Amino acid sequence: MNSPISQSWLELPEMGVGITFSSAIEPILRHQADLVDVIEVEPQTTWLDTGADSNRYRQPEEVARHIRELPFNKLVHSIGVPVGGSNNHDPNQTTLLRDIIQDLGSPWASEHLNFNSTEAFQTGFFLPPRQSEQGVDVVVDSIRRLRDELGIHLAVETGVNYLASRPDEMADGDFVAAVATQADSGILLDLHNIHTNALNGRQPVDAFIDQLPLERVWEVHLAGGFWMDGYWLDAHSGPIPDALFTQSREIVARLPNLKAIIFEIYPSFVESVGLDEICWQLERLRELWTLRGSRRDPAGQRDAGAHAPEPRPVEQRDEDTVTPVAWQTELGSLVIGKPPEQELGRELANDEGLALLQKLSLEFRASMITSNLRRTTRLLILALGEPVYRAILAEYRKNVTPNLFAATEARAFAGFIQGLDINVPQLAEVIEFEIAILETLIDGETRLVRFEFDPLPMLLALGEGTLPDEPGRAGLFEIEITPDNAQSIF
Repeated sequence: MNSPISQSWLELPEMGVGITFSSAIEPILRHQADLVDVIEVEPQTTWLDTGADSNRYRQPEEVARHIRELPFNKLVHSIGVPVGGSNNHDPNQTTLLRDIIQDLGSPWASEHLNFNSTEAFQTGFFLPPRQSEQGVDVVVDSIRRLRDELGIHLAVETGVNYLASRPDEMADGDFVAAVATQADSGILLDLHNIHTNALNGRQPVDAFIDQLPLERVWEVHLAGGFWMDGYWLDAHSGPIPDALFTQSREIVARLPNLKAIIFEIYPSFVESVGLDEICWQLERLRELWTLRGSRRDPAGQRDAGAHAPEPRPVEQRDEDTVTPVAWQTELGSLVIGKPPEQELGRELANDEGLALLQKLSLEFRASMITSNLRRTTRLLILALGEPVYRAILAEYRKNVTPNLFAATEARAFAGFIQGLDINVPQLAEVIEFEIAILETLIDGETRLVRFEFDPLPMLLALGEGTLPDEPGRAGLFEIEITPDNAQSIF
């Protein structure tokens, strides 16, 4: 059998209209399946980090089986090995990612045109790449390597950039065009990302679209966002803005090889947005789907092997000081709270968007901690107050670099808390209890957690978001955590 990568990307199948998969949207998949042709799976959200040197990550078999058996087309959208940086891809990720792509029969995979690590540390957040000729070379090499590692056609997602445009960088659309054409990759055109960039003062949507090789757009993402600190956020938080939807009608009509349109919404927003509203968004996407490729557009009908348009001239500085590696190091360091070391870093520190990136990065880390140490974080907030908890988080950020996976971040935070002199009754036991749950979920081993007090009053109260009226009585108590009960306790 020929590898999928041996086939021309012009032969990729149409997948239709769909939604980012999560358990929160399963009622739609069960009861209004006619609205969905395809589910887009972000594999890393279901992985467990074992901490081992090899085969570090694993996907629970029951999760894999459930997704595999859902009666929809599947697309794999990776969120762990972005192609916007110079670092090698983690072979522990790419090996498992390749297996999942083959298991789900995804005809192509997609990854982000961002970076999330430097040579020394994880940034904990997707950051924009250096948009220069050297930057193009770095990204093209990264795309080719990942495509070879996965053995499948690859589409790169147009990213969000909260930084101001720079005179020494390529225009956003020119950069994406050069990358996709030179790497012979597809484009995942995230229209909400481009809309976000435009609202925040970067390139207008129409100008961005006009610079793209539109025949390479295989997939479109649409989502909602909101304003915060004077910036529109790509928050995947609600309905598609009306202005963006109207603009999308014209854009989709210009895409001759569009294979899928996906509505993105984070699971945490599903309840507040409501399933009925999400269904309405899918109906709107089905309307867009009927328009695909309906407009004959010479700019979007170039030969598939054509070279990218000549990029617009930029003000070139000494490229030795603004290499992609220097960009990653300085921007990444600033975002995780380290001081700048070069002139580039001092320039970036003055960008108003940097404060937002720092805030979003910290909030993202906090959400990973809270999702895995729910009782611990509640106990800290209830016992010490929100400002003190925020101060602890800030100190944690200063001392511990980000981790890629939520469980790993939770372990690191638990270790940090255990090293502090915090006088909160029963905190050590609650931390031990929650870490034991995590470890059992990861390795499937039964664990026994011992307490010198009755833990139920504290655990039940924290489950309700309060502190117990009376402490648990003293004595020797045990809770057995097994593979069967760990998920329900979690």
